[in-house]
Amino acid sequence: MGRVFRRKVMGAALAVLLASGGQAQFFTPSFQDYRTFAQRSVGYVAATVQPDFTAKAVKQALSPRATPPTYKYPLVRTDFVFRGSPTQQKNCAAMVQKIDDQRQMAALCLNLFRAAQQLPDFRKNNLAAGLTLLIGLSFQVSTGSELTDAEIASLQRGLNDLLIDSGVMKLKPAEIQAMYETSVMTGALIIGIAQNGADDGNEELTTLARGLAVIVLKGLGL
Repeated sequence: MGRVFRRKVMGAALAVLLASGGQAQFFTPSFQDYRTFAQRSVGYVAATVQPDFTAKAVKQALSPRATPPTYKYPLVRTDFVFRGSPTQQKNCAAMVQKIDDQRQMAALCLNLFRAAQQLPDFRKNNLAAGLTLLIGLSFQVSTGSELTDAEIASLQRGLNDLLIDSGVMKLKPAEIQAMYETSVMTGALIIGIAQNGADDGNEELTTLARGLAVIVLKGLGL
């Protein structure tokens, strides 16, 4: 998941937001609190992945090393078979109160998820890749600096080892899939809002995206 991929995520997410009128949805009278959505999303992931171990894997990935790190397991170990249709867009819908707005928000997050899934450089249906997207884009939005290709690769491999050693990949397939969906949807939503704010010079959207990203990172112990 290098820089070209991250730019494609931004472009795809922004296109989805613009096509669906996403910007207006965040500021309708029925909008509740974006922090609630962010906390729910990251809480769902953190409850399973264990923030302390996740933070350790991230810090190791971002620490300079004299020699290349070694990893225990190939990435294929965190692949899974995607079954049925996505369901986690219901958490996005909970950001607003009105039924019509909920339908629009659910459709927006579902389209963001599908856009990320279609990117050729993304290892879709892989839990380590989903978490890497969420954490990497949250770092980028919260700090204003992109992770390097090497840092992204190291992060994905470190999370891959963590997910196997902690027993997460032994969970029920539906639980793994839900965690993956949540990670990808939330990461794509954050970068989409951030890019929309940057392109339009809208500080309110920029602040919104940064707030989401910070909650994600704090929720994962970072």
